Amino acid sequence: MKPKLEIAVEKVEPYQKYFVLGVSIAFFGGLIVFGGMWALVIAVVCMFVGILLGLIVGAEMMRRDIETEMNALRSQYEAASELAYKLNEELTAVAQRAESAERDLLATAAEKTALRAQLDARADGTA
Repeated sequence: MKPKLEIAVEKVEPYQKYFVLGVSIAFFGGLIVFGGMWALVIAVVCMFVGILLGLIVGAEMMRRDIETEMNALRSQYEAASELAYKLNEELTAVAQRAESAERDLLATAAEKTALRAQLDARADGTA
């Protein structure tokens, strides 16, 4: 089983560019605002803020991706449900038609048997 850190890294991996963007914005913003010797001290703080910003933006993007994926899955599920319902209705209609055809066939066979019996009776009576 993978450690929790590796699982977290795998989940965050697609959002690395947002992480890097947040870090670079914070770092260069810190250099521009504070400049000079304080830039080295503030750079660490700005990088930490950038990391947090990148994680927050990455988490939000991940949430949006998951929401989009869930909406797509819901629509596919609804389409599959509708298809299954239509197929079930069609199967029921086909089964009813088959039963009706079977009843008609049995009625036709019975009628043929009765007619054959009448024909045999007439043939025996005239011959």
